[in-house]
Amino acid sequence: MDLLKIVENTINTHSMLKRGDRVLVALSGGADSAFLLRMLCKLREKYGITVGAAHVNHMLREEADRDEAFSRNLCRELGVEFHLKKIDIRALAKEAKMGEEQYARNVRYSFFSELGYDKTATAHNKNDVAETLVFNFMRGASLKGLSGIPYKRGNIIRPILDLKKDEILKFSAEMGYEYVEDKTNFQAVYSRNKIRLDIIPTIEKEFNSNFVDVVTQNAKLIKEDNLFLESLANDAYKGEVTFDMKKELAMPVFSRVCQLHYKRSTGVADNLPGMYISKIMELVEKNKTGKCLDLPGSVLAKMEYGRLIIRKKGDKESFEYAIEPGGVLKIPQIGKNILIKKTDGKGDFYLTDLDNLTVRQRRNGDFFYPSGMNGRKNLSDFFTDKKISGSVRDSVPILCKGEDIVMVVGYRTDKRFLSGKIACKIEVEEYNAD
Repeated sequence: MDLLKIVENTINTHSMLKRGDRVLVALSGGADSAFLLRMLCKLREKYGITVGAAHVNHMLREEADRDEAFSRNLCRELGVEFHLKKIDIRALAKEAKMGEEQYARNVRYSFFSELGYDKTATAHNKNDVAETLVFNFMRGASLKGLSGIPYKRGNIIRPILDLKKDEILKFSAEMGYEYVEDKTNFQAVYSRNKIRLDIIPTIEKEFNSNFVDVVTQNAKLIKEDNLFLESLANDAYKGEVTFDMKKELAMPVFSRVCQLHYKRSTGVADNLPGMYISKIMELVEKNKTGKCLDLPGSVLAKMEYGRLIIRKKGDKESFEYAIEPGGVLKIPQIGKNILIKKTDGKGDFYLTDLDNLTVRQRRNGDFFYPSGMNGRKNLSDFFTDKKISGSVRDSVPILCKGEDIVMVVGYRTDKRFLSGKIACKIEVEEYNAD
């Protein structure tokens, strides 16, 4: 088996490299990373790339200095620039009140980023995918967590993700490639080590000798399914979650819409655990105004007249709702009802179509092109000029089409919407809960 050809195919299939790239290899000195560095060095002329390597000495093991010395010598042998960071992970992780493994990972990727290479190549392989999938499955992960390890993530690339560990070890032995071994990898004291040393070998022996290949293939299929469901959720999510959506959308799509609403409303990057999404879905299904649900991170979810509100406790309730001409939009957060009507004559604003209209609260960085004024103006500056106090600004409805502001309701229309084939008027009245 020509492993170099497989690596080439992975690079080409996933468009990992372009001519002129400076590629940094995350080099531990182990079999996988040493193999990866050698393969990229064999390919650097073909792809027109420059290869460097970065090693982090975590000072955790007796062999740490040995690993550093090996990595340095390997780079010298291959004509590769060597970058080193030596850091006492145990002491710093304790000071930061963080687990050593997570703190070390953060240090490594921060170091790689600081070096300024175009791409960073890591030595994840098929076995890592299988271990990750088994680990995530036991933790109750979503489909995303069962989708394996991506070939690319930002500027991170994984050129040997289509190879198995035993293929790398066999090839390295045949070629006389040296590497160092981390003894802790053979100690079944960590969860991942137990999966690697006990669980997967038992499955391969007792149930399926091709388990790693089967799992990695299934991970690809799961990833495709997950991406499809996420695309449906993105299409369905218009900045709000309503009782009607629960009836109209399939459960896998609606659960993702709830995740989008949670992240958009709180600014949190990570998904909410599945058990809480189930509770949110139940809250929406019951549709009882004023009913609340406590979520992790001091976040509150509650129903208000058929709409789901998610916010951090202590924050003012933000809002963003889809709106269609002809229907009354109730906004309990600001005590207003808003109605947009199409007219045959003069309008407050004009549109080319009625798609993707929302009413929301102001956001940092908002700007528009106020009618009667020259050029662009930040919304915050507009409020200042109008002497609108900070306590009032969050209560001013902002009518938008997509990402563009159509009107600061009650104050000014954006000049880009002073003409169009559909004339519309907007009416605002005090909130009516009926």
